[in-house]
Amino acid sequence: MNICGILVHARPGHAASVRGQMDTMPGVEIHRETPEGRFIVTVEDLPGVDVAETVLALHRLPGVLTAALVYHHFEPDPENEDAPVKA
Repeated sequence: MNICGILVHARPGHAASVRGQMDTMPGVEIHRETPEGRFIVTVEDLPGVDVAETVLALHRLPGVLTAALVYHHFEPDPENEDAPVKA
């Protein structure tokens, strides 16, 4: 399990667009949104979707001012303990 908590801040006037883009991203869940365009989101690893790549993609979304990592939790999957760990 690999989960990150991210604070995403949209540029003024771009919150709706940023929300729409994040809604389409696998592994991204929006938990809160402020009227000023700040979002509290979690990003989770899914099969074929790496959390680190998703976090970088949040930074690159058109209309995003900042995307700051505020929490990270990792624990090995007990079913795949012998599998190599992705960094």
